[in-house]
Amino acid sequence: MIPIYLFLLIIISNYQLNALEVNNKTVVCYGGPDTYTDVDRYNEDGNWNQTYHPAYPQQVHISWTSDGIAFTVQFTTMKPIQNSRLLYWSHDGFEEEQVNESQDWEFIDGGIAQTSRYMHTLISKKLDPATIYEYKIITLDTENELHTSDIYQMHTPDLLSSNPFKFIATGDIGVVNAVSMPLFKQLAKSHDYEFVAIMGDQAYNLDDFNGTKGDEYMNFAQEFYANLPILTTAGNHESAYNFSHYKHRFDLLPYKQSNFPDAMQYSIDYKTLHLISFATEVFFEGSDDQIKTSLNWLEQDLIKASRNRSLRPWIIVIGHRPLYCSILSNPDCTDYANRLRFGVDGQLGLETLLTKYNVDVYLCGHKHNYERTFPVKNDQLLTTSYHNSPSFFQVITGNAGNYEGPDQFDDTNPLPAWLGHRFQGYGYSSITVSTHHLDLHHYETNIDGSLGSLQDHVRVSKTTSHVNKQKIIPS
Repeated sequence: MIPIYLFLLIIISNYQLNALEVNNKTVVCYGGPDTYTDVDRYNEDGNWNQTYHPAYPQQVHISWTSDGIAFTVQFTTMKPIQNSRLLYWSHDGFEEEQVNESQDWEFIDGGIAQTSRYMHTLISKKLDPATIYEYKIITLDTENELHTSDIYQMHTPDLLSSNPFKFIATGDIGVVNAVSMPLFKQLAKSHDYEFVAIMGDQAYNLDDFNGTKGDEYMNFAQEFYANLPILTTAGNHESAYNFSHYKHRFDLLPYKQSNFPDAMQYSIDYKTLHLISFATEVFFEGSDDQIKTSLNWLEQDLIKASRNRSLRPWIIVIGHRPLYCSILSNPDCTDYANRLRFGVDGQLGLETLLTKYNVDVYLCGHKHNYERTFPVKNDQLLTTSYHNSPSFFQVITGNAGNYEGPDQFDDTNPLPAWLGHRFQGYGYSSITVSTHHLDLHHYETNIDGSLGSLQDHVRVSKTTSHVNKQKIIPS
């Protein structure tokens, strides 16, 4: 006789793997756009779905200022508060720092109920390098009652050392079938990673049910996002009401320091890396003027990064949609990719600037699988070597787990010459950055949410002379 826990596991596994038809779309489970969140094995742990006091600091997440010298924390309350405080201290010390100056605003959802949420950000003072910090948030409500968050941990970079650092690259993750989320929450507390880059499409969708699903997702991800700084980009599933949920919920991103008007685009320096977040959806949702504004900002940022290339030899751009993908039966990999690469007019697109300013890597999601190209340009393979590469290469890492499951690869079209490797399954990427090397690893996430096997690894390298050749400094 089968033990009851095995019987239930079989039922859950079949539920997760069998195809469903929801809103004229084939999916692996409910919980996508316009459908409610179900409890499954990946979201059942923790108290994230509790009923919070309206003044309690929930949906806590953090991000970096440049070089990791300070962090920004953002949280949400469901009613106005008098004030809030950020308290933080080193893990092995006793001296406590306090920040009382916050930015506070009301965010009104664009749905029919016009639901209000109250957003708050606080920025730490300058932090000591190579230090583990703990922090908490305290709010004071309008009845003079205090509400204190859980205590979270994060660590600062060792800015005085040339040692390499690692970050997680992932994307396309929901509240249901979030296969990699249990693993991400473990990795966030390991202090092995400096930040996580998220390539868009979170929650499916943040605006659903007057923003309730966005609240659920941000609380579900809190144990991940409150312990590991996030650097995100917007996807097509964040587009509702002119991306208002994305802009307000991720206002902590360093766009103000990057001279962009909102959280849709920004850049950050981090040791030997310059990382840029670019809003690919502007090519599909934006006006001609908005496209021009986005590309002009990107070019100016790349010019500045090029001037600093001796100090920060690596330039990585993150975006949501791919420039290249191998499912050639899907317009994402043909017509839409061409629009993104070369623009609506075929003259100026994202690839135009990536190649002009010698960007090293483009990270993206949108397709729910993993793909790595060789160095590529104009749809042509340039080389199979990653040493002193003549152009950028691209990584799709959109397989963290969501209601749609993995995208199925074509089995009829011949594979493009520029395709280096691909993997159809759940997983995430880990990128290690040092002065002369960049190591890309892609790990499988097992269906039970545990760490699986290594699916891909490539080392990118370049010499000092090649870095000097990569500098493009307009007169």
